[in-house]
Amino acid sequence: MAAERFDAIIVGLGAAGAVVTEALSAAGWKILALEEGPWYNPFKDFAGGGAQRVPTGIQYDKGSIRPSIVKAVGGGTVFYAGVFFRLHESDFQTRTLHGCGTDWPLAYEELAPFYNKVEAFTGASGSNRNVFEAPRGPYPNPPHPVSRGSQYLARGAKVLGLHPAATPMSILSRPYRGRPACTYCAKCGEGCMVGDKGSAEMTFVPAAVRNGADIRPRHKALTIETGSSGKITGVIYRDAEGAHQRTESDLVVLCGGAMLNPTLLLRSSSGPHRNGLGNQSGYVGKNLMVHVSGRYMARFPEIVNSFMGISGGVNIQDYYEGDPKADFHRGYTLYSSLLPSPPERFADWYLEEWGSDLIGIMESYNRMIRIAVLGEDQAREDNRVYPDADRRDEDGFPLPRVSYTRSVEEFSMFDHAVDTSRRICRTGGADDWEFFHIADGSAHPLGTCRMGADPETSVVN
Repeated sequence: MAAERFDAIIVGLGAAGAVVTEALSAAGWKILALEEGPWYNPFKDFAGGGAQRVPTGIQYDKGSIRPSIVKAVGGGTVFYAGVFFRLHESDFQTRTLHGCGTDWPLAYEELAPFYNKVEAFTGASGSNRNVFEAPRGPYPNPPHPVSRGSQYLARGAKVLGLHPAATPMSILSRPYRGRPACTYCAKCGEGCMVGDKGSAEMTFVPAAVRNGADIRPRHKALTIETGSSGKITGVIYRDAEGAHQRTESDLVVLCGGAMLNPTLLLRSSSGPHRNGLGNQSGYVGKNLMVHVSGRYMARFPEIVNSFMGISGGVNIQDYYEGDPKADFHRGYTLYSSLLPSPPERFADWYLEEWGSDLIGIMESYNRMIRIAVLGEDQAREDNRVYPDADRRDEDGFPLPRVSYTRSVEEFSMFDHAVDTSRRICRTGGADDWEFFHIADGSAHPLGTCRMGADPETSVVN
């Protein structure tokens, strides 16, 4: 039986893969999208506390930060909070402007029209009054109402001379193109059961299906095949029944993210690609980035119920490009974040107190706010994804292994963010109780297949 042939094969159906699948299928291409994870039914599978997540198989070096991924149709957007920032113009020229990182081979202005398309497609809600963003037109939908906790945050920031702004969200603030507005149920992280969150499985995937794209959940891409010339000829994959299959195409688009793209490239080591497909420079898997992330919590005199609604709220980007007086490169964003709920989850995650001390803290649970820290880490070659030498998956391939160690700069950046959060909150009316932590994991793995102008230090151009 002859192998199936497609105009393009998309590997991974998360934020990137769903967009590519929709765009190419809308253009009339015959598209196959392979997704290793399940295709959740959000109106059924997310009831009662969220769907069961699929194990990723990722291994971690001792002491490494543990970035995570979601294997599912929709990828990480299924469970993300919906915070929807654009990159800033300076992000594309960090070497030129700040002497760190590597300049991108393209500019913000080249991406701006595509930001507009994605925001229109998903119905992003926000305001174009953030003084630190590039000038832009209005969002498709207005910003969400500002919660009481975010009002405290904004008030303290303004008194300090900072510039709070409404956080852009991929969550509908009003009905849009047949989808309902958010009900503020606070379950974004467990999977949206309403349909208001602009996650890929709610937006681009249904459109791709209408376009005729062939979407296959629980189908795992194993290797990318190449011919004697070194050109791509197709993909070997394992289907939902466990059988190995082959399908043909001259175009394979890898959308497995920073953890799985290098894994697939490195195991596709045939013919002229003995060190892995696209790995002539030796940079596949290197320069893993995960953001400098963590949380700061404070307590206010009034009830704010920060466990209700959505994350995002208000953001502060005054230190987005760093602080000239600080000892770290680049900077961070602060924004309102939902408190974990129910209360026992909050206590389990964060508190070590017992007895009356624990009760004393938990009695003020509905007066607390939580601030998310989202900072820029610097790419380093020793932070990487690589094949595990000892452990293999059920198909006989090495499991992906992660090695990531935070630098002194990253801890310094987090300390700066904590100090800023503390000043904002106490200026806004918080008492002296606080709790903060830098994350030992990350839901934002980046890098590992650098795009650049120099083939000696890049994976793609």
